[in-house]
Amino acid sequence: MIRFAHVIVFSTFLSTWVIGSDVGLTPVQMIEGHGYPSETHYIKTEDGYILTYYRIPHGIVDDSTSPRPTVLLQHGFISSAADYVNMGPGRSLGYILADAGYDVWLGNARGNTFSRNHTIWSPDFNKNLFFDFSWHEIGYYDYPAAIDYILNLKGDDSLYYVGHSQGTTSFLVLASTRPEYNKKIKLATLLAPAGHMGNPPNAAVKEYCMLIDEYAATWAASLIFEIPNTEAARIWGSTTCVLPVNYADCAAVYYTTMGIDITEVEPEMLPVIATNAPADAAIKELVHYGQIIKTGNFAKFDYGMMTNLMVYGSMTPPLYDLSKITAPVAFYYATNDGLLSIEDVKQTISEVSNVAGEYLVPLDAFNHYDFLFAKDVVELLYNEVVATIKKF
Repeated sequence: MIRFAHVIVFSTFLSTWVIGSDVGLTPVQMIEGHGYPSETHYIKTEDGYILTYYRIPHGIVDDSTSPRPTVLLQHGFISSAADYVNMGPGRSLGYILADAGYDVWLGNARGNTFSRNHTIWSPDFNKNLFFDFSWHEIGYYDYPAAIDYILNLKGDDSLYYVGHSQGTTSFLVLASTRPEYNKKIKLATLLAPAGHMGNPPNAAVKEYCMLIDEYAATWAASLIFEIPNTEAARIWGSTTCVLPVNYADCAAVYYTTMGIDITEVEPEMLPVIATNAPADAAIKELVHYGQIIKTGNFAKFDYGMMTNLMVYGSMTPPLYDLSKITAPVAFYYATNDGLLSIEDVKQTISEVSNVAGEYLVPLDAFNHYDFLFAKDVVELLYNEVVATIKKF
């Protein structure tokens, strides 16, 4: 135990000494460490979850108190607000938007490392109740609560939205099931848009999801309601991946499922990413993804025929009606995304009624994580994203 503690201390010291990184820091510590202002806000949802949101009210240079347009950024599955600040100023989208004149808000979904609170249930003692949600509830409850909180605080009527991966899935849920929120979105920017997912390029993902019902039954019987071992994975990644001798193994662990891209990965940044990822999440989120990949239908959670009848009034879960999305939506996708085929992305785009634009990242090797962590992501993607936001 003492030896392991020495490894952690030495590895963290080594990473800081070698690359001056943000290893071991929370999102707030990273933001403030780079000289940006930050605020922490606690937002209660309609069903009792208390979410932790971070705000970067302005950039590092321009501290003007004049009103700024708001951008809300939402992360993907088993992730957190750290996704948008991990790579540092000039590289991560949170900083780029703040420096471009926006009031930036970074969300943390219910159940993740920074949003483990509820008015009644404990994530430690009432796991079966606390973690009884998928990305549907995140879109249906979390996002409306956050949007209303931010707009009420600022006295505005609309904001810009940016989501990556699950942050796009839950947006599609929000805008299709609570269409009154479409008018509150100036533009939705979807990075790696995960709606229809029936044809993942990574064959192992499809094979895994074909057995999702069996896995779900096993997890339920074993009383596993939360994604296990996330803290251990964070400790492993933020310590082991510091050492150059381990770079290849660490890159393989983090990138194999998402699409191999050795051209854009920076192994020395993996300990920074791993400090806060994988974040905590509900097993039900994973099961729900498994269901829509298995069936090829972008549908609500499948509880089984009898429970479906009670919950939905039908034996099968209803499909999300994406034609109800009237907010302008811009789609950004990649050829080498291991989870999302262009075929599936195109199907999602075809069902949305107000497509503001679609952009295929001009690099064949660009993968699912590269939307956040690629070394050339600014030139390949973010310049286009910011330019499109400015048009709206």
